[in-house]
Amino acid sequence: MNKIPWCGVVAMGCLLSQSLRAECAIAEESKLLDPVEVGFCESDAVFVGKVESRVETIRAYREEGSERTKHYRIEVSTVKVDKQYKGSSPEKVTMNADLYDKKTGAFSFELTKEYLVFAKRLPLDAYAGASAACSVQPTLPLADAKQALDQLEQHRKGTKKIDCKNMRKRLAGGG
Repeated sequence: MNKIPWCGVVAMGCLLSQSLRAECAIAEESKLLDPVEVGFCESDAVFVGKVESRVETIRAYREEGSERTKHYRIEVSTVKVDKQYKGSSPEKVTMNADLYDKKTGAFSFELTKEYLVFAKRLPLDAYAGASAACSVQPTLPLADAKQALDQLEQHRKGTKKIDCKNMRKRLAGGG
């Protein structure tokens, strides 16, 4: 039996989970740089959006010939994009997270909340939000994002451009 088609039958759970399972680590040199600039440069898309729907699916499967059952807890959220800072995305974006996979530090969204999203593109036109475990600049609830939003607006207006080849050092005592 071919594993990929079988995974498709499990409502994308296996495929999604496999695409999200990349171990992450924050490079020491990145920790010394401005977090918003690092987040902007590492992300495929940066935007402000509101979570319109959120569904969690828990799945388990056993590969043919294996004695071990694998479990997945996948969160799929739909986020309405209000303001785009990087990338081009549709009006609504699908955000995925494997909540059981602690190695990736999945970012979990809350229904009806607004966020400043630093996102990586995944297969199947979906994204994953940056988490504090994997990025010096994680996705943030909008209420906690004032400083990052100010910096992104300065970049948008051209008053303080983000240069991904020459990122600035982190401000002393800043985060």
